[in-house]
Amino acid sequence: MVDIERAFKSVMKKGKVTIGLKKTKKMIIDGKAKMVVVAKNCPEREEIKNLAKERNIPIFEFPGKGVELGPACGKPFAISTFAVLDEGKTDILSIVGES
Repeated sequence: MVDIERAFKSVMKKGKVTIGLKKTKKMIIDGKAKMVVVAKNCPEREEIKNLAKERNIPIFEFPGKGVELGPACGKPFAISTFAVLDEGKTDILSIVGES
């Protein structure tokens, strides 16, 4: 079992991510996202999920709110959604199969 919080912090340091609604949507549309993480209170959650599904991009639905997702990623602010562009040397993509 992958520790989700550890995986999030690891990809923030070792990989390449884009944080925020507008940037995440752009990366999905441009086909650059390898995975999308969305908090349960993301204002455009269904739209993000639909865009990702249309492009066969794996989605991880974080069970907490954005104020919980931010600290889980090691950030001192809320995060509603982020896209993984490059996982680096992390196991972040394996959490999608477990959700």
